[in-house]
This record gives sequence, structure tokens and C-alpha cells, in this order.
Amino acid sequence: MRQSHLSFITQMHANADVMATMGGTRDAAASRLYLAQNVAHWLDHGYGMYVLQTREHGALAGRAGLKFTLTDEGGAIELAYAFEPDCWGRGYAVEISTALVGLGFRLLPVDTLCAVAIRSNAASRRVLEKIGMRLLGDVEAATDNANNANAKPDSNTKVRYEIHRRQWRDQQDVADANTALPSR
Repeated sequence: MRQSHLSFITQMHANADVMATMGGTRDAAASRLYLAQNVAHWLDHGYGMYVLQTREHGALAGRAGLKFTLTDEGGAIELAYAFEPDCWGRGYAVEISTALVGLGFRLLPVDTLCAVAIRSNAASRRVLEKIGMRLLGDVEAATDNANNANAKPDSNTKVRYEIHRRQWRDQQDVADANTALPSR
């Protein structure tokens, strides 16, 4: 994610459909802050959010990445993604999430990756479960919308998912076994 992505991020943040499960739309100032924080995250941590393009036409499709976040238990690495509505239902979220989990466990010294979704966002929850994350339970998210005047009070019900390195390795072993050529 770079400064040159500001207009795309601002457009995404202004789209009520995209932002319905992320606390509501954000104005241009909030989008500038979001971008600045994500650029700084890359500089501070060496990983972060990407802006995604479709393979077919190279059109901007969304954003996704891994980010350091603070939880009640301390620091954690969180998987995050959001797509333009015309990219929903195409498998992009599963594809990028699978790749990011692999990237996280291959390159970062962590034993667990997490993700957060709005409880009512069945599509996002299915993605997380499909990539092997397991539901931990509700998350208190009141601070997420503290600076968002457009956030709805009932939009804070979030659930937390996680996957451990060991579980990911087991999934990789199964995938490798399923793609192995039969012996003669």
C-alpha cells in the first residue's frame, strides 16, 4: 500500500456496501489517516496491507494483508481484507487469505495468526473457516469506531478467529498428500 493508492482507498471507504461490515463509511480525512498508518506499518514492521488487482483486467479489487494489532492478550498479527462489491463471490478472499496465512507463517516468527469479522458477515466468516481458522468468540470492539462518527452502535459485534502454526502445517501436509502423484 502506497500513497498513490489514496484515491482508491478513499473510494472504498466511501462505499456503504464495502464498509457495512467495517463500522460504516469513512470520510477523506479518515482515509488519509488509514493510508498513513498503513504506510508507517510497512516501514515499522516490514509487512502490512496490499492493494489488490484482478488478474483478468488489472482493475483495483480491494485491500488485504497482515497487520500488527493489540488485543486483550497483547500483540497479535491479524489477517485483514476488503473487496469492491463487484469482486465478491469470486473466491478472491479465500485465495488471498490462504496466501497471506502461508506468508505469515513462513516469514514471521509467530505461532498464531488471527482475524476479526462482524458476527453478521456470514461470507467473511465462511472465508475464515474455509482457510482453517477457528472461532474463538466475541471481541469487544468499542474502540474501533471511536473516531468514526458514521458507525452504528450495533455494528460493534465482532468475533475473533485464529489459526496456529501447527494447524496450518497439518493443512499443508494434507494438501501435499492430496496432490502427490500415485506411486507405481
